[in-house]
Amino acid sequence: MGTVMVMVPTVSVSQEDSMESGKAIMERQTARRAPASMTQILESLFASINLAKDLTTKCRGRALELTDDEMQIIIQDLDNVIGNICDHLGSIPASALGSNAYTDVADRPNRRSVYDSDMPRLVDFLRGMYHESHEFGGQMFTSLLEVTEYVEPLYDGFFCPLTNEVMTDPVITEGGMTYDRRAIEEHFEKSADSSEPVCCPFTKMPLQSKAVMSNASLKSVIAEWRRRNEAMRIRIARTALSLSTTEAMVLEAIHELKLLAKLRGKNKELMHKIGVTKFLSRLLDNHNAQIRRDALELLCLLVDDEEGKDIIGKTKAIARTIKLLSSNTTDERHAAISFLLELSESQLLLENIGSTAGSILILTTMKINDSDDPTAAEKSRAVLKNLEKCSKNIKYMAESGYLEPLLSHLVEGPEEVQMEMVSYLSELVLEQELTIDVTKSTSEILIKLVCSCNTVVHKAALNVLVQLSSHHPNSKVLIEAGAVLVMIEELFIRKIDDEPVSYKAKAATVLANIVESGIDPDTTVVNKEGHVFSSKYCIYNFIHMLKCFMPDDLNLSIIRLLLALTAFAKPLDVMVSVVRENHRGHAIVELMNSPMQALSIAATRLLITLSAHIGHTIAERLCKTQGQPGRLVKSISHAGHVTERHAASVTLLSRLPHRNISLNLGLVQEGAVPVILNGIDEMQNGATRTSRYAAPYMEGLVGSLVRLTTTLYNPTVLKAAKDYSLASVLTELLTGAAGSGEVQRLAAVGLENLSYQSIKLSQLLPEEDPRPKKKTILKRLMDSRVHGNKASQRHICPVHGGVCSTVTTFCLLEAGSVEGLLGCLENDSPRVAEAALGALCTLLDDRVNVERSVFALAKLDAVRRVLGALRRHRENVVWHKCFCLVEKFLMYGNDRCVREVTGDRTLPTALVSAFHKGDAGAKKAAEGILTRLHKMPDYSATYLSVEI
Repeated sequence: MGTVMVMVPTVSVSQEDSMESGKAIMERQTARRAPASMTQILESLFASINLAKDLTTKCRGRALELTDDEMQIIIQDLDNVIGNICDHLGSIPASALGSNAYTDVADRPNRRSVYDSDMPRLVDFLRGMYHESHEFGGQMFTSLLEVTEYVEPLYDGFFCPLTNEVMTDPVITEGGMTYDRRAIEEHFEKSADSSEPVCCPFTKMPLQSKAVMSNASLKSVIAEWRRRNEAMRIRIARTALSLSTTEAMVLEAIHELKLLAKLRGKNKELMHKIGVTKFLSRLLDNHNAQIRRDALELLCLLVDDEEGKDIIGKTKAIARTIKLLSSNTTDERHAAISFLLELSESQLLLENIGSTAGSILILTTMKINDSDDPTAAEKSRAVLKNLEKCSKNIKYMAESGYLEPLLSHLVEGPEEVQMEMVSYLSELVLEQELTIDVTKSTSEILIKLVCSCNTVVHKAALNVLVQLSSHHPNSKVLIEAGAVLVMIEELFIRKIDDEPVSYKAKAATVLANIVESGIDPDTTVVNKEGHVFSSKYCIYNFIHMLKCFMPDDLNLSIIRLLLALTAFAKPLDVMVSVVRENHRGHAIVELMNSPMQALSIAATRLLITLSAHIGHTIAERLCKTQGQPGRLVKSISHAGHVTERHAASVTLLSRLPHRNISLNLGLVQEGAVPVILNGIDEMQNGATRTSRYAAPYMEGLVGSLVRLTTTLYNPTVLKAAKDYSLASVLTELLTGAAGSGEVQRLAAVGLENLSYQSIKLSQLLPEEDPRPKKKTILKRLMDSRVHGNKASQRHICPVHGGVCSTVTTFCLLEAGSVEGLLGCLENDSPRVAEAALGALCTLLDDRVNVERSVFALAKLDAVRRVLGALRRHRENVVWHKCFCLVEKFLMYGNDRCVREVTGDRTLPTALVSAFHKGDAGAKKAAEGILTRLHKMPDYSATYLSVEI
């Protein structure tokens, strides 16, 4: 056990009470053991004083370990009381004693003859009663009650002769004997059945009458003795608690105090007065579970009055009790919740209980888990109900996830309470993310408070609605309660002087949350005129609110709303029309430059969505905006970590129309190519792949690079493509290690674009002049050396028929791209296979040497891989391109190539399927191959024979 304090039994008793107690001791000692002289009486008094001094010394020694200032004051008061008693006794004149024989007693304060004979010290009683070898005056004490009776003896006249117990209602019979009323009446009833005359049970003398008379004087004396006896028992038990010699002593003391507390209210008052209630709170930290439980049960008895609750409120008992609510012992847990329930009846302690760390959370957990412990659940429910009487506790409950009281008071409370509750809820939603399932009645109250002229309440209600609307299941309830109409009015119509624009931003956020939940914008009415979210009126007003000088929060909420609407066909069409007709794209483009990252990302994503419909408009607007597209290029570069903003910016560049020459020129001039290549290089090295935005970022980088390959007719773009060897870069991206399948697809598309330029860029060797010019010997020798070196450096491309290279003509054969493209044919994605086939088809164009191209492809096992792609995919576009290649293989391939084609077992099935089910292009390509395989008639030959 922790440090305990030795307390004197009469610690809070006044000087007069102490004198009366001393007198009472003398009287009781006289009743049982009448002292031989006055000297013995005085010695007994001085011995009691010495006992009190000893206890004071012990208290002071232990009090040094405590921080309770009140204990020091109590010790000082006790010293004063003892000093006063000594002064009074020392000043008794000899004449008052009738003899000088007793005057020397005052000069012998340390004499303890009484202790040595038959009056040991109280502390020694309590310390020794639990040790078998400790006896006093030939007596062994086994209980605190025996100690009390020894210190506070009884008169023999207090006992009923019949029951040998202290009488409660003493009465006198006709014979003059005194009995307890109940005992003598029972005796008379038994005698009524007998034929013998009624007689006194003690004297056996006959009685003429059964009438009895109350012995009022004795009854009063006994009642007074009972009060003194109970007070002494309380003091002795209090001292036993302070000593805490053994756990058994503490348990018996608590048991004794529980019995006394149940007898009368005065006993509880005395326990409060001498510090029992306060000391019990310390026992709640005792290591013994039985002591903690008994202390809780006693405290339950002591706090049924306001004085007890007030004392407990000044201790740490509440925090300790909350801790015991989590006890593994059911009895202890029940005792703790019962004590807490008793405390919760006091209005003064409600906030103290609610503010104690973990109290609300533990109580709500107990309430929820009613199947585990129904008793504790029922009482915890009652405690929480009491705690609701304090408004702050309702907030604490909400913070612990128990929102029902707050929402209940919000709906059912008076207007003042509603305002207070919405303020609490507003603070709560700003501090933490809450998921609240709102009811229609709660929504209606909140919407009513939004319309309040009280700005604080108005703001709080908007904050709550923002949070509630973010939980998408609440949207339907909010719409039914009229939230959309009120938010639209707040956004467009409501105008109050000095009202912050941020209120409009909150209203727009509520609307954005509702639309994002998936409601039908074609049927959701937004105003009294019947307009809906998808109406031109509504979307026009939303778009026209987008301005750079408006608060970022407002712009962000409106863009979120517009983004949510683009998920539906009708509002998307209306939005495209409004942006195109009213030239509002510039506002969205300018918002990409916002320092607020969320707004910049949202604006970029809206432009990405609209780019599929008005891409050229956005691209032209982007080029005309000050600082663009330079800022967009800068936002692509990153420092080690890819963010959403990086991914969104580069995705926009890759999605805008690729053939927009103004944007492509702007990107080249702003140095976008090296920035893009640097990003690709870092991604390939794996430095930034851990980001969740790594994949879209990489795809956007490649897409932005590919867009330049569509405008190679422009000298500036063509020069950039050559300077940075785009053919080599895209060839490296064909491997699966470069990224996703989309990266491979984009790389194949870029190579297709570059390969089409190879035909134009391939340089033919100049023809030699047949007429030789006269030259000197030295000149001829020098020319022969120069031409010899050039001939050795130049390589004639078998496909393009001229001088080709990876850098200058983007030749796929020179770049080694064919191997990568053939590898892409094995990809499971039909879009990747289609792009790879498209790039390979450029090598079989009619403007190149197809026969040599087929020969080169056949050497790389192209026939097998093309037929494999034909087996793997069933899409029309893949069929069409595969059939085009197969037809070229049949037309220009050697015998081995033809045998490989005709020997494939799956080709006929694929051709028939394409002919039956394919689109026009696939069907025509299949028909051509079937004709060459003599599976279809050659209509062109028939027409030719007819003409002949």
